[in-house]
Amino acid sequence: MKKILLLILFLISASSCANKQESRVVYRYIEKPVYIECQKPAIPEKPKAKDYQVLRIKFEEKYYYCVDVENAKILSENWLKYRNWCESINTILKNIK
Repeated sequence: MKKILLLILFLISASSCANKQESRVVYRYIEKPVYIECQKPAIPEKPKAKDYQVLRIKFEEKYYYCVDVENAKILSENWLKYRNWCESINTILKNIK
């Protein structure tokens, strides 16, 4: 009788251990990527240059280019517009970091 009682207790404890392993729940941590859209700065359009005239002069068997006062003002305005445009793009690129 003692042997049967011990056998029953052993079987119950063995079966309870086996059931715990089967019903064991495994949790897994899953990462989902989140995409963030970066705000792109507005880049100004390239300025349009005005046309100007340049004269080609031959002096002592060498060629030189000459610009009168009115065309020189247009040339300098074109250069200033282009330089300001380049500097604005440079400051935008520095601020992106």
